[in-house]
Amino acid sequence: MSERRFVYARGSPIHPVSRVAAPLSPLPHQKAFIRIVTAKDNLVARARSALVRRVDPLAARRAATLAERRTAGIEQSAAVDAALDATSAVAVRDLAQKIRDGGADLHDQAALAQLVEAYLTHQDPASMPHGVAQAVAASFEGLWQPVGEPVPEPPPFIRDVIRDQFHRLYYHVSKRTWKDTWYRGVRTYKCPTDMWVYMELIDQLEPGLVIETGTYRGGSALYIADRLETIGAGNVVTVDVNEPPNPPEHPRITYLTGSSTDPAIVEKIAGMIPEGSPVLVILDSDHSRDHVAGELAAYAPLVPVGSYLIVEDTNVNGHPAAPDFGPGPMEALWDFMATDPGFEVDAHCERYFLTQNPSGYLKRVR
Repeated sequence: MSERRFVYARGSPIHPVSRVAAPLSPLPHQKAFIRIVTAKDNLVARARSALVRRVDPLAARRAATLAERRTAGIEQSAAVDAALDATSAVAVRDLAQKIRDGGADLHDQAALAQLVEAYLTHQDPASMPHGVAQAVAASFEGLWQPVGEPVPEPPPFIRDVIRDQFHRLYYHVSKRTWKDTWYRGVRTYKCPTDMWVYMELIDQLEPGLVIETGTYRGGSALYIADRLETIGAGNVVTVDVNEPPNPPEHPRITYLTGSSTDPAIVEKIAGMIPEGSPVLVILDSDHSRDHVAGELAAYAPLVPVGSYLIVEDTNVNGHPAAPDFGPGPMEALWDFMATDPGFEVDAHCERYFLTQNPSGYLKRVR
């Protein structure tokens, strides 16, 4: 949540927990009483106020009086803060008990949800008390418990929370997950569920050519070549700006060194496609938005109807991983899909829940 700043001054008609801020330029006689309140303070104050109003009218009046005094700059002291916090703590305890006993209505539940959200949004996980952390973990675990057969899927918002949290764990603890993935002794920076989908697409399409941008060590090219060998069709061409050290050899692999968007490289690859054959394109090189946009413009025309173009690592920049990455594959994909009506996202390729290419499996349909 961004930090919006509000100024409250004594004599302002605005209630201390109102969503409307007082003017940022107080009158001269008010300057001694200015108190700066952040959006976080305001959210917590509103949540506390909602709680005490629902639980105890007397406590509500006391909390409102204390809040008014504190906001107006009167009696600002640790004792006032402690009294307000203690009043709210009693309200929270009693409301939690009502929820456990089944006596809370929707307003009660919403009030407590606001307070929990405010706390979890602004509390550094590393400094969270152990007991609180355990309670949060237990609550997360209780979001969905599969019972009976067949097991129904959880509601979409719960399913997505569970999926995205595991995705972040998988992606960011990378030394034990995708950066420690190997194929026939060659390091392969790929998610195993995505590799399985690639195998299925190869079996389904029987492509005359698989085009891969971004070679790295050559592990994924070897995996694709072996699958092509199994079905007895097609070849794979892989291109990278850096020549891979000791790349695996295979009669169905062609290595090219250069930029994947170099017109000469694109023309050479286009000439390798057997006439009338299906094509599978996998974009996995430079993940900046501009470069991926250039690749989409260069390789989309090579994909015939019924074939696939895969944009890898659309998960970065907060989709849901690596929130600080900056505009990348997903943003390039959005721009591309807004202007090219020929492709549709094949959600069936994401059915295993974990994929590093969310919305990235594009099938040409026209």
